[in-house]
Amino acid sequence: MNIRAAVGALAVSFLVPCFAGDLEDGIGFHEHKSYAKAAAAFRKAAMRGNAEAQRRLGFMYYHGEGVAQDNGRAVALFEQSAAAGDIISASNLAKMYEFGMGVAQDDARAAAWYEKAANMGDPMSQFNASIMYYKGQGVPRDRAEAAKWWTLAMMKGGPFAETVRRSVESAEAKLTPEEIAEGKRRADAWVAARGAGTAAR
Repeated sequence: MNIRAAVGALAVSFLVPCFAGDLEDGIGFHEHKSYAKAAAAFRKAAMRGNAEAQRRLGFMYYHGEGVAQDNGRAVALFEQSAAAGDIISASNLAKMYEFGMGVAQDDARAAAWYEKAANMGDPMSQFNASIMYYKGQGVPRDRAEAAKWWTLAMMKGGPFAETVRRSVESAEAKLTPEEIAEGKRRADAWVAARGAGTAAR
């Protein structure tokens, strides 16, 4: 994946609950493209430890909306937000480390953030974690672990699952039956540990 594709893949969804006060004001300002006001409102909420505001302000630094474009500052804000459990920020940090945007390129840190977001249930990060394990990029190569993560990524259904299915067909063809079976076993164990039933076949 090239830098342009990485930028396009960087999550931009703001589909999380809104809270009263500066965060809500910032969202309103952002929707009306009053970016300087939005950044100021998000900054106030971020300074009080609001993870969503930290993430949103990070996006504004990433895109240069109402502030000077600064990937390093975006990374710092995503790290604060991810430390508080924000799944989108964790996924974005993985991209930033994988492609060296605002930080030194670091496959090991990228893989760690992909896996953190994957364990939080983000299907795109599960798919990206599968790629890292399949290639041995930033982690020891483990094709059964790759199969686990792409099995979980496909469980979400919808158009994303079809995209993943097409992407992994050639890779799965290179796995042994034992690796595939072990990957599905690990996926089942991951799901069972979270009380969500059995992984889809």
